[in-house]
Amino acid sequence: MEIIYNKPEIYATNDIWIQPVSRSSVLSSNVVGNCKIIHNIPVLRVLGSPSLKRTVLNILHVLKDKMTFFKKNCESEGMDNIFKYLNDIYFDKSVNNYYRAKKAWYRVIGDLFEDVNNWNFKKVMGKLITILKVLNPVLVFDLHDVSKWNHLKTFQRFIQFLKNEGISLVLRCPFEAYSFLKDNFEDHKTNSIAAVIYYTKKKGYLISEKVSKELLKLSSGNLKVIDLILANSKRDLKNLRDLKLSWKRILPEIVPNKYKNIVQKIVLLKKFNIKEISSILEYSQSTVYNYLNELAELNIVKKRKLNKNILFKLNINKEIVNNIIKSDFDFKNIFFEINNSNLKNRTEMFNGFLIFG
Repeated sequence: MEIIYNKPEIYATNDIWIQPVSRSSVLSSNVVGNCKIIHNIPVLRVLGSPSLKRTVLNILHVLKDKMTFFKKNCESEGMDNIFKYLNDIYFDKSVNNYYRAKKAWYRVIGDLFEDVNNWNFKKVMGKLITILKVLNPVLVFDLHDVSKWNHLKTFQRFIQFLKNEGISLVLRCPFEAYSFLKDNFEDHKTNSIAAVIYYTKKKGYLISEKVSKELLKLSSGNLKVIDLILANSKRDLKNLRDLKLSWKRILPEIVPNKYKNIVQKIVLLKKFNIKEISSILEYSQSTVYNYLNELAELNIVKKRKLNKNILFKLNINKEIVNNIIKSDFDFKNIFFEINNSNLKNRTEMFNGFLIFG
């Protein structure tokens, strides 16, 4: 939940987001959920269930004591009177009668609980969506391994119904259920940008969404590459111009290990020949020549013949570095990367790694 709580506005897009987490960070079966206001956005977290009735009850149990969260008047049909009454009695500071408002709120919520218990489906859905539209939350469903559910269709239809009504949704599922859940929600999104923003904040860097998107593109989701880029950048990265990329510092860290030593020396030189570079390395001239030829094939160095000598020159730019990262670094799911990183303030264990939810 830390990634969502860090910047919930990125999730408030009326989309379905899927976020893989450790199994131990999902709400246990005896906990219905909670609700927090973060950056003026309600984040409603509830336990999802294959039983639609149970899922709706979980939402209502979280909301039943949250009358003070509903500050806007409702223009939806069916329950507009209660929200107008709450505004007039409690939110209007000239009156501000908390107890009368609370009594009215509990009467309405009690009626809704009765509709659920009698499973008056049409009334339940109408009242529930009205409440959610007024609250306008980021609605987070914690899910256990959905691949083991006997029935998923009802939950799928419910999620699609909420999305069609303009509710922003996040489905938090264990790692092992991630692929299965993606296959069953074709219009889902994965908020890797929010994950990068959270990771960089923990590292002491405040970045914008545009910078986060660029970091994700440059790094292919690899935290090692992100760390290298951040190490050469400002602490406050609001736009792409603030992102200072020192390719000469990054290059030695991303080339294959056998080239690391020679590339570390090359980046310190402008032009050189075999003899000059061999003098500062422990390799033979033939070995150095072979390495330089291979680096030339990778477009990392350029070579040209001058009289009887062959001169080499570092040839480094953004495109070349991107090609190296894409060819030598597999694209990573940023959530898995962060879960297995060395970030502080984590309290759980998963397969031997400290992680957060």
